[in-house]
Amino acid sequence: MKWLLKYSFPEWLHSLRHQIEQILRPERIQSLCQATSATAPLIADKCLWMASESNSGGDNTPLFPLFSAKPGSGSKTDCPLGLRKSKAEKIAEREQQFLDIAHELLNRDGFADFSMDKLVRASGYSKGTLYNHFSSKEDCLSGLCLRGMAMMEDMFSRAAAFDGTLREKILAMNVAYHLYASLQPTLSLAVLSAKTPSFTEKTSAARSELIDACDLRITRIVDDVYRNAIEQGDLQDHPELTVELMAFISWSQAFGLNALMTTACDITAVSRAMGTNVALISCNVLLDGMGFKPLSSEWDYQASWERVERDVFAPEMAQLGALK
Repeated sequence: MKWLLKYSFPEWLHSLRHQIEQILRPERIQSLCQATSATAPLIADKCLWMASESNSGGDNTPLFPLFSAKPGSGSKTDCPLGLRKSKAEKIAEREQQFLDIAHELLNRDGFADFSMDKLVRASGYSKGTLYNHFSSKEDCLSGLCLRGMAMMEDMFSRAAAFDGTLREKILAMNVAYHLYASLQPTLSLAVLSAKTPSFTEKTSAARSELIDACDLRITRIVDDVYRNAIEQGDLQDHPELTVELMAFISWSQAFGLNALMTTACDITAVSRAMGTNVALISCNVLLDGMGFKPLSSEWDYQASWERVERDVFAPEMAQLGALK
C-alpha cells in the first residue's frame, strides 16, 4: 500500500484519496467497524497508520489525517476499527449496571425486600449472568457498600486537602459526611450491614479485601489530621485520648447524627432540631471538648462550613439543591 501511494501519479493519487475519504466518512465508520469486527484487531495491528508517508508535495504532511496518530496512543485519530471494548471492560460495565439497578431497588423497597430474583427481573439478564458477578445477595449489597465507601474516600480526601486549619479540615470531613448521607442515605447505612457476620461470610473474598482496604484508607485520612494537630500543638496529647479514639468518636458522632437526620425525621427529638445547623453545632461541641484549637469561641466556623461547601463540594451542593 505504501509503495503504491508513493509511486502513483498525483492525479491518480488524488482520486484514490478521495475514494478512501468517502469510505471513511463518519457516518459510514460504524457500519464499517461492524462489518469487519472479526478482523479489526488484526487490521489495527497491521497499521493503517500513514503519518510517516510523504504526500505528493514531498513534505511529511499525513496523507490521511484520520490515521495520523500512532495506533494505541489513545489519540482520537487512532484507527476506529481498534476501539472495541475488551471482554473485561464489558464485564466491569455490566457489573456496574447491576449495582445501579440494585441501588434503585434498595432506595425504593429497602434492604429487607431486596432479592436476587428482583434484580434479575429488573435487569433483564439471566440469573446465571447475575451470579457470575455476585455469589449472593449479600455479595451484591457488599458491592454497593464498596461503591459508597469509594465515594466517601474521595470526599474525605478533598476535605483533607481543604486550604484551612487542621480543625477546619476535620470540619470539612463533617461537611463531607453530612452531604454524603443526604445524597446517598441508603449507601451511608450499608457500611454497617456489610460488616456483620451474616454478610461477611457470604461476601466474596476479593470484595471483602477491597472493602477492608478502602476502610483502612478512609480511617488513615482522619487519623493523619488528628496526628498532625497534636504535632503542631492544636491538640493536647492525652494518654487516655489517643488518635484512634479521637477518630472513632468523630465518626460515631457524625454517623449517628446523620443517620437520625436522614431516616428518623418524624421522631420528636430529631424534628425539633430541624432548621438549625445541628451537624456544625455537634461538631463544635465535640472538638471544643477535645480542646482542638482554635475553639469555636475564637473562630467563625459557620463561615468555614459555608466556605467548604462552596470551595470543596460545589458539585455535591448542586446535586443536593436539585433534589429539593
